[in-house]
Amino acid sequence: MVMNKIQLARTLTLVGFFGLMIFIPLWHLLIVPIEAKFVSMTLLIQVGPLLFPLRGILHGRVYTHAWAMYLALFYFVCGIWYAGDVSTRGFGIGFSTLSVMFFIGTMLYTRFQGMAENALREAESDSGS
Repeated sequence: MVMNKIQLARTLTLVGFFGLMIFIPLWHLLIVPIEAKFVSMTLLIQVGPLLFPLRGILHGRVYTHAWAMYLALFYFVCGIWYAGDVSTRGFGIGFSTLSVMFFIGTMLYTRFQGMAENALREAESDSGS
């Protein structure tokens, strides 16, 4: 039962995380293209921070998921900011939705995987003594 929760949380994290990594460039390059002189800086600022937890997220590290929650909150705030303007409302709603998925996934994964690892450690220490 716990394994299903862990897998669901991990899937939610990965969908939110990679959704942001794909949605942001897709929006700025294809859906509503911005001026060429702003593309590199915009993508660097908006997608760049997602590269920091990439390795830990892919490897399923609990510590990385724990601090990536704060990054998800940053993206949520950015999404709400974009949703406040009528011209970028669709982008903001998509941005916010993906960041909420990322946040909830990291929070649940940290909780359930951390509990599973603690239970495993306790079982090993009980059997070893």
